Amino acid sequence: MQFQNYPYAIFEKKIIPLEEAKISIMTNALHYGVGIFGGIKVFDTPDGPGIFRLDDHVSRLQKSVEFLNFRYKFNAAQVKKDILKLAKKNKIQAQTYIRPIIYRSDTRISPAIEGDYDLAVYMLAMPGAYYNYEEEGIRVNVSSWQRNSSLAIPPKTKATGGYINSALAIDEAKKLGFDSAIMLDKDDYVSEGAVMNLFIVKEGCLITPPADSDILEGITRKTIFEIAAEAKIPFKEAKVSKEELYSADEVFFCGTATDITWCSQIDDKNISKARGPLTAKIESAFSKLPVQHKELFTVVN
Repeated sequence: MQFQNYPYAIFEKKIIPLEEAKISIMTNALHYGVGIFGGIKVFDTPDGPGIFRLDDHVSRLQKSVEFLNFRYKFNAAQVKKDILKLAKKNKIQAQTYIRPIIYRSDTRISPAIEGDYDLAVYMLAMPGAYYNYEEEGIRVNVSSWQRNSSLAIPPKTKATGGYINSALAIDEAKKLGFDSAIMLDKDDYVSEGAVMNLFIVKEGCLITPPADSDILEGITRKTIFEIAAEAKIPFKEAKVSKEELYSADEVFFCGTATDITWCSQIDDKNISKARGPLTAKIESAFSKLPVQHKELFTVVN
């Protein structure tokens, strides 16, 4: 899908026109992937455009900075204030995607963690679904690329350098005629989609891989737990084998950009010809969050 840029960004502690927010080709993060990023979604609420779970996203950024020992003085209240200030300046609407990134901004030629850091934020309008497969579902393969482990590039963080892993899996999937990919962990259990968390449905129970399957513990994933608990849908975190994946009654993915996306085929195995009943129930509940759970949204006004 085509994203449309909003006109202003945060760069070097100021709000400036997006076209002026430029880094040098010598910037350390460009060479070594020393950075972390976030993906935050804006929905239409009865009170206006609302940023979904902004506090959770800012908290995850802070925890990633601390976990990776970045030399950045993270002030959660200030980061939240800056994002809201930029949102107002851009006069954002629903279906906006917000991308904050904290990166090593100096130009010294070293892959060390020590260095200078900066926060940048820009915003994109998302005019439609990330995957436009509402009637068909997406087709995925089980990738030959393994999900990076917690002892390589910590998957609990959205480290910029780690996403070459996803890029390789998606590129392989596209070459094989699929829409995206599922990645396995070091023990050959299901980890997640290339850029999405994954759920399967088995005998009326929602199952998703646990943290030790090298997943990103996604904020949309957390929301699905809450939806399931409220709707009294059985759910659990458990190891998922490839065989269990192929034999699942339903499979769907979730993420900030993708929301809830159902899966029709994995490799040469047909999962379902239509969105499954539990997937549909979760998706319906998710779409009603801006009205029924307004507390999850920070309204921009």
